[in-house]
Amino acid sequence: MELRHLKYFTAVAEELHFGRAAARLNISAPTLSNQILALENMLGAKLFLRRTKSSVTLTQTGSRFLIEAYATLKQAANAEMVGRRAARGDIGSIALGYIFSAGMSGFVSRQLVDFREKHPDVSLQLRRAVTFEQFRALTDDTLDVGLTAAPQSYPSGLTGFIVDRQPYYVAIPEGNPIAQLKRVTPNDIADEPFIAVSLEMEVGFGGGNIAAITPPGRSLRIIERGADIFSVITLCASGLGLSVMSEPMSNVKVPGLVFRKVEGTSRTFDLALVHRRNESAPAVKSFIDFMRSRTRVKSS
Repeated sequence: MELRHLKYFTAVAEELHFGRAAARLNISAPTLSNQILALENMLGAKLFLRRTKSSVTLTQTGSRFLIEAYATLKQAANAEMVGRRAARGDIGSIALGYIFSAGMSGFVSRQLVDFREKHPDVSLQLRRAVTFEQFRALTDDTLDVGLTAAPQSYPSGLTGFIVDRQPYYVAIPEGNPIAQLKRVTPNDIADEPFIAVSLEMEVGFGGGNIAAITPPGRSLRIIERGADIFSVITLCASGLGLSVMSEPMSNVKVPGLVFRKVEGTSRTFDLALVHRRNESAPAVKSFIDFMRSRTRVKSS
C-alpha cells in the first residue's frame, strides 16, 4: 500500500462519485476505479458500495478505514514538513561550547537570543569548557561548535572565524597603588608581579593575553599560574599579583579586586566561533552562517 492509494481513497470518500474524484485528482475515472479495486484487494474488504455507475457510498469498513487514512496522510505530510525544515536547518540540536568570558559577553547572549527567535525548534545545549577542551570535543564530535579564544592556528580538521574583539583589562588587588590610577598603560604595570593561567590553558590563548600588554623589549614577571580563570581571580584578590583578562571578566564582582582597562595597546582579546571543516549537519551550518552574519569584526 502506498500513500497514493490513501489519497485516491479519501478523494472518492469525500466526493462519493468516481467521476468528480477523478477530475479532482487529474486522472481518468477507469484508472481511479482500478486503483480503488487494487486497494480493496490489498485489504481484503469492500470500501465502497455502488449506488449508480459512478456514485458510491462507504461501507462500514470504508468508514473506519477513512479515519485511519486521514491520520496517516496527516502524519505523512507532517513528516515531509519536518524533513524539509530539518534540511533547511530549522529543526535540530546544537551542542555549543563556550569559555566563561563568552558567557559573560552581552554580545554573545544577544546573538543566542536572536538565533532562538529565528529558529525556535533548534535546541541549543550549552557546555562551558576552556579552549583546549573545546578543540578536543569538536574533534571527538561531542561538540558541534565552540566559542573560544581565537588561536594562532586551528587544530587539524577545525576552522573558525572571529566574532568579537574585546579590549583587555587588568585585575588589580585593591591595596596595590596601581588600583588608584584611573588610566593604566602597559608601562604602568610592566614591573608588577603577574598571575597567569596554566600553560595548558595558555595553548588556547596563544599566549595572547600576556603578550598584549607587554611593552616592547620587556617581559612580564609571572610568579604564579592558576588552573583556571577562577583560580587566577582568587590569587589576584588575595594580593599576590595582577592579571590580564578580557573585558567581560571585568563585570565579575570580587571583593578586594578592581579592574582597569589597559590603554595604549591596539591588541584585543579575540573571541572565535570554531567548527569542523567538513560540518554537514543543517542546523549546525545554519548557526555558523547566522553567527558569521552577526560578527562585529570586518573581514580583511
